Amino acid sequence: MRGFLKGRKRLLPTVVLTVLALLVAAPPASAFRRGVGNPRPPTTTTTPTSDNGRLSSRVSYSGTGYGNNAGGPTQRITSSDQNFTPPDCWYEAYTPAEFKQILQERYYAAGNANAGTVYNYYYQVRSDLEAKHYHQGEPGSWWVLVYNPDLPPDSGGSCTLSTGWMWVGPGDPPPPAPVTAEMLSRAAYNATRLPARTVKLSPAADGQKVNLATYIKFGEAIPEVYVTARVPNPPVAATVVAEPYALHIDAGTSFADPQSCDYPFTKTGDRYNVNTADAACNITYRKATGSGSAYTLLARITWRVHWTATADPDGPVAGQLPAGYTTSPQEVQVQEIQTVNR
Repeated sequence: MRGFLKGRKRLLPTVVLTVLALLVAAPPASAFRRGVGNPRPPTTTTTPTSDNGRLSSRVSYSGTGYGNNAGGPTQRITSSDQNFTPPDCWYEAYTPAEFKQILQERYYAAGNANAGTVYNYYYQVRSDLEAKHYHQGEPGSWWVLVYNPDLPPDSGGSCTLSTGWMWVGPGDPPPPAPVTAEMLSRAAYNATRLPARTVKLSPAADGQKVNLATYIKFGEAIPEVYVTARVPNPPVAATVVAEPYALHIDAGTSFADPQSCDYPFTKTGDRYNVNTADAACNITYRKATGSGSAYTLLARITWRVHWTATADPDGPVAGQLPAGYTTSPQEVQVQEIQTVNR
């Protein structure tokens, strides 16, 4: 049987969860309105919730490109595709016991906030499902709408799913958007942080010379990075792997010839670097910066990104994702070459 009640429409969570978003300012239990039912809140909370009161996904992240695992300064990946968006929401499976806990916590929270309409709704739902024992002991799962907890700060979210939960037993059609490895690959991509390295210049950045070619390399070779995203139920994982592919250098001034150069990375072992000593293109500054001033040289790394439908970064490639960028500015002081007259 699909759905939590026969003949009853499934919950449209945008109404109920809007009220739940206000629960952070809820009054203490002693201030309960008796007419609501004076429920006692649980001593512990096991349901993860995002800041707006919606149920957050149980997705977890790991890998060299997550958090501070990369070591040194990092930048969140900037996608080359301006239309790229991570998934906002999806459905994850819960056991009857887990789903019962979710409803209990929402029921207590609504009562605690004197949210009479919401409380009455959960009171009725709990009463009906208690009679059915939440389908405990039956084959199947509760599929619950959850939200991506790691959306970009400027993302308004665009979840178009409306059914809060549903029971799916044998022979029932699956939920409209169950979590998939492809969804998790986009979530992992969005969570990826990449090394932000400045280039090593020769001559040095504070001692560049007019009409002298600038050679570029990295003082420390760059590794590829990966991020794995996984959820426990259903057990799904995806791993995003990013490798440095190309380096773009912008001189930061029109007084350079050329004003920009592009270089491929070369791989030695498991690390990547560039060395432009023998390259056909090397920036040459044609005008000194003057005392106390500088040009801002920009080094942009392009990262080639693929994903696997496993928790293994060396797993078979399942597809490509948009290239990513990291950009590092660097001040450059350019001096005239001193000549000695004899």
